Amino acid sequence: MFFFGIFGIQDREKHLRDFDATICPSCGRLSRAELIEVFTYFHFFFIPIFQWNRRYFVKFRCRPAIFSVDKEYAEELKREADLDAARLHKVFGHGNYCPE
Repeated sequence: MFFFGIFGIQDREKHLRDFDATICPSCGRLSRAELIEVFTYFHFFFIPIFQWNRRYFVKFRCRPAIFSVDKEYAEELKREADLDAARLHKVFGHGNYCPE
């Protein structure tokens, strides 16, 4: 975060959609997932002026695993498409297990 007086630059995370009864690609268990959008924005007097650097991720709740999603696929997911684990790219998470 960069802040100087009356303007600044920040990252923001926006929840887009939940997926119920989804198979976790890391461990194979039934889990819940959420689609999130992360972007950087410039604000003036705490009012967002413009945004850039949009990225999309899917977070699974069974374990700390985060997967990146291509922009085109994220647009499909926003329009009620089903989650396809083959189109996810793992960016964070350790091992192939879920805690009990």
